[in-house]
Amino acid sequence: MIIIMKTKNKRFISFLLASSMLFSFAGCEKISSIISDRTEETSSVSNEESTKQEVTTSTTNESMESKATTTELTTIPFYYDDENVYVTGNVNLREKNSLNSDVIMVIDKYEKAKRIKTNNEWDYVSYNGTEGYVASKYVKELGDTFVEVDISEQNLYLYVDDSLELTADVVTGKKNKYDTRLGCHPIYSKEKGRYLKGEGYKVYVDYWLPFDKGQGLHDASWRTSFDKDDYLNGSHGCVNMKPEDAKYVYDNVEVGTKVLVHK
Repeated sequence: MIIIMKTKNKRFISFLLASSMLFSFAGCEKISSIISDRTEETSSVSNEESTKQEVTTSTTNESMESKATTTELTTIPFYYDDENVYVTGNVNLREKNSLNSDVIMVIDKYEKAKRIKTNNEWDYVSYNGTEGYVASKYVKELGDTFVEVDISEQNLYLYVDDSLELTADVVTGKKNKYDTRLGCHPIYSKEKGRYLKGEGYKVYVDYWLPFDKGQGLHDASWRTSFDKDDYLNGSHGCVNMKPEDAKYVYDNVEVGTKVLVHK
């Protein structure tokens, strides 16, 4: 009887050992599969990051597009739009409506473009004479009448009914101290003949068009020069204009007209 019990125990122990080995091998295969999947995922992320660095120093381009659409060519039909727009971040302009498509260039944040057609996932736009696709989620409308302020060029452009009506020299906020903020905001007031007051200054203006938390467009009759580099010792943040240019803008915009400021 004792011998029989030992034999059964040996068989039972052998069964346990065999089962353990099978479980171990199965576990290794599963772990190996997980490691392989993680390796491929890490490699994919690494490749994507590498692609972004080649295109732009911005860390948001591909991640922004990834959230906006799929990596395959969309099958949603496009419809023609013909709209003035701007981008809300540094966005890749691509040859096709796919994240796998080649990048033509990067459109910088708050730059203006013309949207030709859209399917609300991808927009086909023209930017400085170059056409391509950008993710729709990061494109906003400007309308047919709007003001564009280019800080790098120290120019203001007034578009009325989709036609460029005025190009004017301006002086924006003092660089690195009172910089005019980048962005797109609607004009929220139109006023004539008022004083602008702030720390260390009080000036009278004939035309006042605020659009961004106190920063606005106005005439600056005290300025004798509107050269391109004058903003190095520029305003307290407002966009200074020649009196005749300020009047023209004032007469051709309404409360709600958008002002787009970019570099």
